[in-house]
Amino acid sequence: MSDISLPYSKANPFLATIKERYSLCRTGSKKNTQHIVLDLKGSGISYQVGDSIGVFPVNDPALISRTLQAMKATGAEKVTNRHTGEQVLLYDLLEKKVDVTDVTRKLLSELAQRQSNPQKKEKLESLIAEGNRDALKDFQAHHEVWDTLLEHHEVIFTPQEICNLLLPLLPRFYSIASSMNAVGEEVHLTVALLAYEANGHARRGVCTHYLCALAPMDQPVVPIYIQPHHGFTVPTDPSASLIMIGPGTGIAPFRAFMQERIQRQDPGRNWLFFGEWTGSHEFFYEEYWRALEQSGKLRLDLAFSRDQDYKIYVQHRMLEHGEELFQWLESGSYIFVCGDAHRMAKDVEAALHKIVQEHGKMDEASAKEYVKRLRADKRYVRDVY
Repeated sequence: MSDISLPYSKANPFLATIKERYSLCRTGSKKNTQHIVLDLKGSGISYQVGDSIGVFPVNDPALISRTLQAMKATGAEKVTNRHTGEQVLLYDLLEKKVDVTDVTRKLLSELAQRQSNPQKKEKLESLIAEGNRDALKDFQAHHEVWDTLLEHHEVIFTPQEICNLLLPLLPRFYSIASSMNAVGEEVHLTVALLAYEANGHARRGVCTHYLCALAPMDQPVVPIYIQPHHGFTVPTDPSASLIMIGPGTGIAPFRAFMQERIQRQDPGRNWLFFGEWTGSHEFFYEEYWRALEQSGKLRLDLAFSRDQDYKIYVQHRMLEHGEELFQWLESGSYIFVCGDAHRMAKDVEAALHKIVQEHGKMDEASAKEYVKRLRADKRYVRDVY
């Protein structure tokens, strides 16, 4: 667990400064993943390898402006924050305290009750009906609060009524991409800017946009706190072997793992599986990994999905080296997985079962039991989101 010597927490975040911010993608990439360095000087905060950082974002001024227009408000109105009970200016509440991107079922339900247009009313009632979860999710993915209100301009709310229907603006969590033993009073992050178009409008991830573009450099304005890991960290045994699987931004904690192991001069073997779109444009921290590979401190297997006609992902590389991977596991290696929970983590787990079954010459039930035991012994650990 992290030792936080000063009481910085979710309720009392530290205001960190962005001292470095640059793209990890080469010119011409269709992605925008950035390396961000936060300065912790004077905070007394310490963190462990594998910890995450909680960041409280600030909403985009352009989004606040659209929301105010849809609310038919100026921002100078006084409202009560229903989550804290304090009275604040509407603009301040929309900027830092409430979520103006996620459309709640509560807001849709209130619109449905008040909507005088029969077609629109019926559509809203259908959206929030039991058993219509997919349609609701699809609507929420394509709308924000402002365009939902504009679509239902017949309904008149007071600013306070709308504020009462919004969720609080919650912190977002990022795996820390550095070891404090290597970088001192800094936190390094690997942040992929979420940007897409929906319902004819550009949308951006609230916190990724804040960190990658909105937050000013060299000013102590980014509210953060440390979220301790729960077992996702470098093994205490310096001679332990590590298999690390981290495509995309899932690479972040493994940069921290390697910094820590190098700093401690751990003799244990290290094997990294990394994947992204292309080797020429999205090979994050390439120089660092190549230097470790050349010095014999890291084995590197890469899966760039768009570098050939057919898709290659990290699980395919695992299967290619299945025999050796199983030997590493048999000799006590730890296996760590970080990244996307929806597809990648499931595919990696399926590949792991297949490897154990094939190279351990086991039936399906025994292979399942083997992986279950790895988990129980904390030798198969995942940080997926």
